[in-house]
Amino acid sequence: MDHYRKQLLISAPPAAVYRAIATREGLRAWWNEACEADSAIGGQATFRFGHNRKVMRITNLTPGREVRWHCVEANIEAPGVTRKDEWVGTDMVFKLTPQGPSNTMLDFEHIGLTPALQCYPICNGGWNYFLGSLQNLAETGKGTPFKAEQGVCEGHQALAAA
Repeated sequence: MDHYRKQLLISAPPAAVYRAIATREGLRAWWNEACEADSAIGGQATFRFGHNRKVMRITNLTPGREVRWHCVEANIEAPGVTRKDEWVGTDMVFKLTPQGPSNTMLDFEHIGLTPALQCYPICNGGWNYFLGSLQNLAETGKGTPFKAEQGVCEGHQALAAA
């Protein structure tokens, strides 16, 4: 099966990109301002987007190289999605490869997020939006994370309007 993949060349060193994906402060700056995230393998990271919720078990943290999560809980509230837990059992992998002293190749995969899932169109657009936010954070110091007071993130609003 073909799952979601995205590759980005980020104009920032691997250590900076790693901090953005492996720490609560980093995740709050590009993905979700209210997330709760442990900083150890076996810990959890919880992301809430209005009524939507994702809980990840942290399965790998290799500084400057890789972050890996396994989804253990999910609630996806979206039009046309009847199976609210489609993410459960999927894996997110962030692989970082240095490209000289100040650039990083990010290879991201959401293993199990396939076009066969009802949530795929929304999640595909969401990942594109938030990985762009991650790139902006690493390169400029400013990401565009989900804010609880918005109710719906800008990326999901754009999808709803399409």
